[in-house]
Amino acid sequence: MSGSSRASHTYSRCVVTLDAGISISWAPDPDGSYEHGRLHHEREEAGFRERLLGATAGIEVLFDELEEAGHVFTAPSEPGFREPQRGANGMMEMCEVQLRCVPALDEPALAALAERIATMLTARKPEPVPEQPPAPAARRPWWRIW
Repeated sequence: MSGSSRASHTYSRCVVTLDAGISISWAPDPDGSYEHGRLHHEREEAGFRERLLGATAGIEVLFDELEEAGHVFTAPSEPGFREPQRGANGMMEMCEVQLRCVPALDEPALAALAERIATMLTARKPEPVPEQPPAPAARRPWWRIW
């Protein structure tokens, strides 16, 4: 199976996206179809959405802190949100933050914000659900080779 799992959530002052990147698994599909990979990505994306929703309060608090520091944000639903600033954190599982504010965040501040949000989302990471391995073939006794 190969592909990419991705989920986004729009908050009051930003858009956060979690992306697994391209994941390739050489594990055999139990039935030899693409269904196994499709279900894997559906489960992974559902987990991303759950983590994004669960971190809403913490993310909103981060933006409250930035507003208290003097930044004024444009909501993603407003027309002025086009061409937002983008900051990302992570390699295999990337967290991207899109925002628009005045004064604009400098690169280190934007990177730090993306890292803080990624840390929140990682802390909310659910335990992985083990996938059912294919049932082992019945072994014949060594004396029944033929």
